[in-house]
Amino acid sequence: MMCEQITLQNNKNILYDVMSCLKFKERYYLCLTTKKLFKNGFKCFLHNELICINYENHKLVNMWKNIMFKINAGWSNSITNTDVYALSNVHTLSLSNCANITDVSALCNVYELNLAMCKITDISALSNVHKLILAWCDNITDVSALSNVHTLNLSGCNNITDVSALGNVHKLNLSGCNNITDVSSLKNVHILNLSDCHKIIDVSALGNIHKLDLRRCYNIIDVSALGNVHMLNLSDCHKIIDVSALGSVHTLNLSCCHNIKDVSALGNVHTLNLSYCDRITDVSALGNVHTLNLSQYNKKKK
Repeated sequence: MMCEQITLQNNKNILYDVMSCLKFKERYYLCLTTKKLFKNGFKCFLHNELICINYENHKLVNMWKNIMFKINAGWSNSITNTDVYALSNVHTLSLSNCANITDVSALCNVYELNLAMCKITDISALSNVHKLILAWCDNITDVSALSNVHTLNLSGCNNITDVSALGNVHKLNLSGCNNITDVSSLKNVHILNLSDCHKIIDVSALGNIHKLDLRRCYNIIDVSALGNVHMLNLSDCHKIIDVSALGSVHTLNLSCCHNIKDVSALGNVHTLNLSYCDRITDVSALGNVHTLNLSQYNKKKK
């Protein structure tokens, strides 16, 4: 009996090795040859592909727990809170702009979840979602439960004021969150988008961010702490004058920063955008910059 079990296990391992080399449809047609192969092979194998299905076929999700399903049911007025409970095991789910959804507590196990433009207020159950899009969800005020989310998009959520709990998010988009003022707790975020956050003044805590977007943050003046940022976008930050501390930034966008005059410290920047910086007259120090944008450069000598 023991030898028979070992043989069966070896055969199963060989089958799985073969199936891992095949695409999803090829696996499916191979296992259709016999009922036993379909039961012990296709139904047990953990498929890595993301399989797109229509919302009408959502019952397949609970029937096939070894398959990762993706459903895009966005912009639907027919989906209600009752329907949401049936979608709790979907791997990747979009319910963007579904006006009749208010309760999303059942979606705590979804891996990637898009709830953009939904009229939801309570998102406390979504702490384990890996990638969460809540853009333009104007009714959300409390995001304290989202500290474990890996990739979080809160762009356009204008009623959010406190982001102190989001310091461990890996990729965070707060673009257009105009009531945020304090971002000191976000120093450990890897990729941070704060574009169009007009009330932000102090960015001194953000010096270790890998990729930082501060486009159209009109009230920022002091960027001296941002010299270690790898990719930095300061376009349309009109109050910035001194960029002498940014010489070690790899990719730097200063387009439309009309008050910058002196760029002599930026000679080691790899990729530099100075388009529409109309007060700069001397770029002689930038000969070693790999990629340089000087569109609308003022060539008039001092």
